[in-house]
Amino acid sequence: MGLIRNALLAAPLVLLSACGGTTSSSNANSSFTNAAPAYSALAMDQTAADTSSASLALTVAPVRTDEQALLVGDCHPHLFVRTREVVERVNRHLYKFLRHVEAVIVHAPKLTTGTTQVWESVENGIDRKFTITKDSETAYEWKLELEDTTAQNPQLVTVFTGKIDRTGATGPHQGSGDVTLDLTALHGVIPAEKVQGQISATFDSTATSRKVDVTATNVTWDVVNPTVDAATITALEQPRSGHYVYFREPGTGGSLKIQDQMVFLCPANPTFKLADVDLVSRWYKFTDGTVHGRSDTIMTGGQLTDPVVNVQGVTCHESANETTVETESYWMMKAENATGGTVVGKSWSSDAVGGATASACDAAFDVVPDLNDNTNDYKFALINFADGSVVPFPNMK
Repeated sequence: MGLIRNALLAAPLVLLSACGGTTSSSNANSSFTNAAPAYSALAMDQTAADTSSASLALTVAPVRTDEQALLVGDCHPHLFVRTREVVERVNRHLYKFLRHVEAVIVHAPKLTTGTTQVWESVENGIDRKFTITKDSETAYEWKLELEDTTAQNPQLVTVFTGKIDRTGATGPHQGSGDVTLDLTALHGVIPAEKVQGQISATFDSTATSRKVDVTATNVTWDVVNPTVDAATITALEQPRSGHYVYFREPGTGGSLKIQDQMVFLCPANPTFKLADVDLVSRWYKFTDGTVHGRSDTIMTGGQLTDPVVNVQGVTCHESANETTVETESYWMMKAENATGGTVVGKSWSSDAVGGATASACDAAFDVVPDLNDNTNDYKFALINFADGSVVPFPNMK
């Protein structure tokens, strides 16, 4: 609790908040609180509920690995489910840090100067110190430090840093900038947080759109409410790296570009090898208010053996509106050989009359890949999964 211990020593240089911190943020300069990071402005939201931190509340949908495999028989892609799992996973780890910011910033700052405001409070033995530094009229820096007050030699550890430029912002938390989440440092202070690695992101949040570009480096993701056995949990906790580019225009549509390492249980994967996955999900609001979407993916490496060199899948999905999760209307998956020929494959459609056809897919997303021919395969080679470019979607402004 370095700040609280040294508050009186710093008194000649700062203005101490009235009563040493109240239960409101009335003593905080609004330019600072408006520039503070917020989960609602940084989360990847495919539905309206995704920007509500209450929806995370320490519990999330279980890891449905058994339903997300990518091969035939009883295994099928469920690509929108897989995409939702990535969104929930990244958002949940972002909230591990922002929940501390949200908790302290509702109180009055402990220390205030013309260029700095600092909040600090203790929860369950963890001292949380959050600092916003004003670099200019529009530019601010963030730092979150945590300390285990029960440790033998307690010390504040920096777990979260970032900055924002609010040039052109028309509302709170809007702006562009970057954040760094040190999961290893977080685990060091709070061992119950079973995470490691680092997540960095750039963001651009405005009144009409949000872009988040996330890079995960050697991250040990936590597994919440798993429905799988201990061996699978251990596999899912392998350090993995990934890159995710999310963009959304509320009321119009959005896209998510994913480059990840995933564990698939089909085909047989007894040693839980990690496969390399590129995935593109796009969606848009149709004229009747419904949301139409499509996800395409390609899997390589992992447990695949000759003659299979990749597994490709497509899922078309739809929802009643922007607040609900989409359901599948068509999916197709196939394993291909080195020449692009189908080794084995399968498709399904919710259209009982048409059978397993691609008629349920919205033509706005272009031609649907064929089960037995590679002519119409999604052109993954045209997408740069390593950079921050946005995959376009229908009606994108």
